[in-house]
This record gives sequence, C-alpha cells and structure tokens, in this order.
Amino acid sequence: MANGNDLAAFMATLTQISPFLKRIGDGLKFLLDQPIIRQPYYLTTSAAGGQVIAAGAANVPLLLTDFSHSLAWPYEVHKIKVSLDPAHTLRDVRVQLKDATFNQEWFKNQAMLDGLVNNDTGFWSFEPFPWIIRPEGGGQQFNIDNLDAVNPIQVSFTLHGYLLIPNSRA
Repeated sequence: MANGNDLAAFMATLTQISPFLKRIGDGLKFLLDQPIIRQPYYLTTSAAGGQVIAAGAANVPLLLTDFSHSLAWPYEVHKIKVSLDPAHTLRDVRVQLKDATFNQEWFKNQAMLDGLVNNDTGFWSFEPFPWIIRPEGGGQQFNIDNLDAVNPIQVSFTLHGYLLIPNSRA
C-alpha cells in the first residue's frame, strides 16, 4: 500500500515531466485534430444505369450538371468507377475529359478507357495524388465515343472522394 511519501514523490515526478509530455502531446496534436474534415462524397451519372450513347456516336457529352460541384468546399477525387452495360467492354469506349473550371482538356486526343481503368477493380485511380475539384463552380466534362458501330452503349461514371470541410476547432 502506498503511503503519503510515495504519493508526494509521484506528484513531484509528474510535475517535472509534465512540460516534456505537453511538448509530445502538442507535437502529435495534428494527428488527432486535423484542420480539415474529409467527408465521403460521390458525384455520379444521374440517369439510372448510366447514359446511353448511340452506336458509333463520337464526342457525346455527359450532362455537365452531373459532374459540376457547387458546394462551398473543395472536392478531393481519389478514383472514378466506370460502369458499362454487360454487352460492352472498356475497349468499346473512348473518353475526353475537360476541367470545367479552367476549360482545360486532360488529353490531347480521346483516350481509350481500357488504358485508364484497372480491369480488376473497374476503377481509374488518382493515387497517390488525388484530383481536386474547385468549390462553387468547379467540375468535369466527360465526352464519350462509342466505338461499337452497331449497338448503343450504356455508360456511367462515379467520382469517389471526399469533401474537404474546414474544421472550426482546429
């Protein structure tokens, strides 16, 4: 059983090491109290199952409103999920993307989806550096080519990422 002397010695030790512990705690604070909160967020094609692109059609824009970002916080996109109808593969589609904020195309020419998307996961990943859509008016324009000259294709894109919301406590 501890006596009064042991308790006094323990309190004296805590008093002496408390500045050291405080420095360690302050150094690790950034891990516990981030300046932003990452809220999961998704932008996707609004049409059920995706948008239908006519057979052999070229440069067909998906709805700009589906991929426009009007919220007050930036949107950090980590990957894009591409879904096609079961009759088609990623080799049947070419895509051109344009950043709506800067009116800047991502590619010099249309790019084949099979070169962008991982066949095992169905995702086009932006790791280790996510793509940031600017708040209040940023967005992305998708233009699609259907390389199947006989059958229409149904295509859907879903942007997976996080809203970057400032933490008022940080």
